[in-house]
Amino acid sequence: MTEFYASHHPAALPALKPPPAPSRRPWPAAALALGALLTACGGGGGSDGAAPPPAPVPPSAPVPPPAPTPSPSFTLSVPANKAIVWQGDEATVTVNVERANGFAEAVQLAAQELPGGVSAGAVSVPAGAASAALKLQAAPTAPHSLPTTVTVKGTAGTLSATQTMTATVRGKPGDVDTSFGGGINVIPVGLTDDSVRGVAVQSDGKVLVTGFAVPTAASGTEFFLLRTLRDGGLDASFGTGGKVYTGFNNGAASDEAQAVAVQADGKILVAGASDQGATGYDFALARYNADGSLDASFGTGGRVVTAFGPQSDKAYAVLVQPDGKILVGGESVQATTGGDFALARYNADGSLDASFGQGGKVLTPIGEFGAREAIYGLALQTVGGSTRIVAVGGEGDFRVVRYTATGQPDASFDTGGVVKTVFGGVIGAARSVVITTDNKIAIAGHADHDMAVVRLLPDGALDASFGLTDFDLPGKRIVALSSTNWDEATALVQQEDGKLLISGWVYSGNSSSGDTALVRLLANGALDHSFGEHGVKRTAVAANGKNDQGRALVLQPDSRVPTVRVIQAGEANGSDHDLVLMRHWL
Repeated sequence: MTEFYASHHPAALPALKPPPAPSRRPWPAAALALGALLTACGGGGGSDGAAPPPAPVPPSAPVPPPAPTPSPSFTLSVPANKAIVWQGDEATVTVNVERANGFAEAVQLAAQELPGGVSAGAVSVPAGAASAALKLQAAPTAPHSLPTTVTVKGTAGTLSATQTMTATVRGKPGDVDTSFGGGINVIPVGLTDDSVRGVAVQSDGKVLVTGFAVPTAASGTEFFLLRTLRDGGLDASFGTGGKVYTGFNNGAASDEAQAVAVQADGKILVAGASDQGATGYDFALARYNADGSLDASFGTGGRVVTAFGPQSDKAYAVLVQPDGKILVGGESVQATTGGDFALARYNADGSLDASFGQGGKVLTPIGEFGAREAIYGLALQTVGGSTRIVAVGGEGDFRVVRYTATGQPDASFDTGGVVKTVFGGVIGAARSVVITTDNKIAIAGHADHDMAVVRLLPDGALDASFGLTDFDLPGKRIVALSSTNWDEATALVQQEDGKLLISGWVYSGNSSSGDTALVRLLANGALDHSFGEHGVKRTAVAANGKNDQGRALVLQPDSRVPTVRVIQAGEANGSDHDLVLMRHWL
């Protein structure tokens, strides 16, 4: 009883010790895994089904500060960014201002780094205006320039913007362009006299000149081919120092280049004649790679020689057809007819084109027996959708023959394909031909030692709308540069606006000393009085009344300016005759 009382009555129990504190040792891994399993199965609550505690809320992302307000600004643009300034004149350049972000202030404009002799006053684009005219002023003596990069700067308080353009100072039509190697370029080519005959321009603007010269004391005359940079100066990447000489393996006998053309692939063709001994002179054709080396894939080591017969054959003109075939024109002396028009066509590899004429050759006798007839110029004309070949030349008068694409005289052209009486003189020849933009045939040469130009309709008749000035006959134009002495035309090109440019020479006074001459005619044959001195530009190169002669002409487009100028090549007599090359403004 006492024991029961003591065990069940609280007062009788001794004070109990507090329970030990719970252990803080980590849960065994198995227990943690079990807890995770229970949670995954939705069993995180107590036995009475209470919901588990809510997941903790992640802290909120920081709020970015507001974007700064863009600062007011402006930009410049120059839509026509290639300005041409004539000497003694001004050019107006429109400068646009584009404002942004609330900018509305006036902008002050100024031009910097201008060509020599050019000035530009400051100009303001008023608040609210979108553009202003900047005027470039060239002094009358401002030197001709290459395209010069000019910086147009705009300022408004602390703000500024720039835009670049180019400016070029040019001369008057006919002026020698002094930005081309300083103006008149005299270049010795051989040891003795240099004979200049042809000029061409590559697609990159570089200039090719051909002719014949004596390169060494042990050689005769050889083809020369020379290349300058676009703005003058020999091109050191071409041949040796810009020059190439080519002989035709005939010892010290003569080789004479007369014409040059550039193929679409950039390869260069030079045509002329080579003295082959037993057969005399024969047609000679060479093709060069872009660096001036002979093209080994053409003919034999880059050269082709063609004989029309046992007597002399000489080539004076070369033309590349759109299909890559090559036309070469000249003369051939025949035993029964004398000198005849001679025309050959070659395939792209230099072999004769058997589909043309007789085995690639065509001979056309025109005049009386013994008369000399030579092709000096070639052009392609489209008639009724078909290609025609126009050949001009002659000696004694202008001669014109039009051939079909296979080498037959075109019966639809004048009389049996031949025009053989134009001026009716005994001294004269056509030297150059172009097909005009309206498909007429313009021809330049000389008649009785005066410059002469003729224009024919597509059927070969004289064009009555040409030459009706200064008492000339319809279709014909005599331009006597000297009333008492000789002058002759040697080359002809046509500008895009239809004006004709004629290169040649004129003797001074009563002497046999010539000056180079460049003439421009309007499309109707009248002298263009805006060019040179009333249509004529004479240039004396050699000192002390020695002889100069303009020989060849080619247009040189220049997208940098943009403009088109004309390159004139010829000779000047110093200690001997040297090559002369100049560029004229148009």
